[in-house]
Amino acid sequence: MVKMKVKDSLFTHMFGDESKEYLLQLYRALHPEDTATDESGLDVISIENVFTNDIYNDLGFIVNGKLITLVEAQSTWSSNIIFRLFLYLAKSYQNYVYSSKILKAKLYGGEALKLPEAELYVIYAGSKGDNPDVLSLKEEFFDADSAIDVKAKVIYADEERDDIIGEYLAFCTILKEQLRVYNKDKEAAVRATIKICIEKGKLSKYLSEHRKEVEEYMLAIMTSEEAYESYGDYRELLGEEKGIEKGITQGVEKERLESVKNIMRSFKVTAEQAMESLGIPEGDYEKYLSKL
Repeated sequence: MVKMKVKDSLFTHMFGDESKEYLLQLYRALHPEDTATDESGLDVISIENVFTNDIYNDLGFIVNGKLITLVEAQSTWSSNIIFRLFLYLAKSYQNYVYSSKILKAKLYGGEALKLPEAELYVIYAGSKGDNPDVLSLKEEFFDADSAIDVKAKVIYADEERDDIIGEYLAFCTILKEQLRVYNKDKEAAVRATIKICIEKGKLSKYLSEHRKEVEEYMLAIMTSEEAYESYGDYRELLGEEKGIEKGITQGVEKERLESVKNIMRSFKVTAEQAMESLGIPEGDYEKYLSKL
């Protein structure tokens, strides 16, 4: 139970909430032309995080005969995002078929299955730059003659969207700025981010209602990716690559140790359980236990 909680990102926690209040806003941000669909018409697809031991930030739901799948790429751009979507999509269709006795029975029959059409999106909390508007599996991984392709529309933080997606990306951008302002003091940065977002009307209702919960989630899911990104900025400025690389390693270990402590305190679990939830290799347990 603890592991699932800390492995969810704020993205999946907010949009995958049982009330579906924010999921409906997300859907309408993607399909503003549809004003008739309400929360009862949304069916969230939950998939166990079997592809990676990292933070779980994929979201899928079915609405009006469509399977809409999104993946959050919070800090670092990578072509592997589209492959993750490909895996998620395949697993979603498998679960969809196997959850129905009728569809499962028809799978090896002559009649074609009726499946929901898929829409894929990437939510990237960074600037577009030279990145594509549409990410293609074929273009990134295969040649032009490949029979396999999956395409996803990419939504960037600098699009200045006036909807729930824009507000979420604004939260991510403000958090990144505050991490630098507070020199990697995550607790202070998260609290400042929540305060600023509420004042600016960015996810203000959600953050006001779930302030403590959001603090716990964000402190738990901060990963070495954020640490590397910020230290990397200093590396470029100072040109001290070897020294900064050492600082990155030390910084990552410090961030992990703080995350272990936060999870132990917030969820009342042992150090070993906290480290397991963060995906820390068992071989490193003794190193962190000696510093607690």
